[in-house]
Amino acid sequence: MPHESGNALHVGVKHKIAFGFIFLLVLLLAVVSLLPLIDSNQWWIRILDFPRLQEAIALLVLTVPVGLYFRYFQKMAGLALFLIVSALSYHSFILFPYFPTGSDFSVADCPPGSDVSVMVANVKMRNDPDGRLLDLVQKVQPDLLLAMETNAKWDEALATLEGTMPHTISHISDSYYGLHLFSRLPLVSPEIRFLAGQGTPQVVAGVTLDNGETIDFLGVHPHPPVPALPNTVLGRDAVLYEAALILRESQRTGILAGDLNATPWETAVERMRRIGNLHDPRRGYGYVPTFSAKSWWMSWPLDQIFHEPDFATVSLERLPSFGSDHYPFVGRFCRIADAGGEPTTQAESELITNAKEAIETARQRTGKEARQLAEP
Repeated sequence: MPHESGNALHVGVKHKIAFGFIFLLVLLLAVVSLLPLIDSNQWWIRILDFPRLQEAIALLVLTVPVGLYFRYFQKMAGLALFLIVSALSYHSFILFPYFPTGSDFSVADCPPGSDVSVMVANVKMRNDPDGRLLDLVQKVQPDLLLAMETNAKWDEALATLEGTMPHTISHISDSYYGLHLFSRLPLVSPEIRFLAGQGTPQVVAGVTLDNGETIDFLGVHPHPPVPALPNTVLGRDAVLYEAALILRESQRTGILAGDLNATPWETAVERMRRIGNLHDPRRGYGYVPTFSAKSWWMSWPLDQIFHEPDFATVSLERLPSFGSDHYPFVGRFCRIADAGGEPTTQAESELITNAKEAIETARQRTGKEARQLAEP
């Protein structure tokens, strides 16, 4: 085989520039793919966890031109292929649990009154409440509907649901963090709580099933990681940790749902799952992107439903768009026999300690920022 330098001499300048551009693309995508390995609260690092599928597809596509140029630039093309394989291997490890593997959610016999269905819908505050969401709710007839980004306009439009879902709690806001919980089932001590001292309201409530048992329900919608608010990553993670701790410390079994502004494979979500001993029904079922409903290629699963081991998943479904930038998402679950708790391991104890420290740090930083804003 001719030496690389000899082959490269016979390649035109345009091809050299083209290969240089392709190599830089590979290098950039490899760096972007692996940067989230850094345990950081920097928003620009953490948000790179969102488009993992898109990054993997781009890297896969780039193997074609890299392969075509291999005979001319063996060393550099070989390095590019190594970077592609490394990054794709990491993406595959992270994403594999969220691709369909034949999971069957069917529950042979769900005892009467032991089933519960949960629907989550980020309405997009500026979206026009033209009735399409109400039509979906009427068609699906969920037991619980968590609507997020609701303001006074949406409060008025959704009021008709109270005829069939009379048990409600809401926090109306014009800051994109209003939310409503509508329930066909009775609510027990429903609260709007600002977890981890953040300015985003969350729902904490008991829900009494038709069989008379009360379960916990947490509806969450923390800040996304954005540059405008420097502590949004820490604040978002702290909200998820405190929600998981609430479920862990409760004597009742429960469900957590909402627009988490985080993908299910992120480290913070994995920690939340471990803290609350939560199951993600998406694992083995499918990727099921819910944001953005406006894009067919830049989309990822941000709207999520988790449950404790005392539930079995009957079905998951992404519903049709109703004009928001999020698709509505519904899960149906069956309350099964108690799974039984297991002794807390040392690793879990350390995880809980670290989570509580993150919650306290988030509270302190939020309080400090509020004091600074209040100063003349």
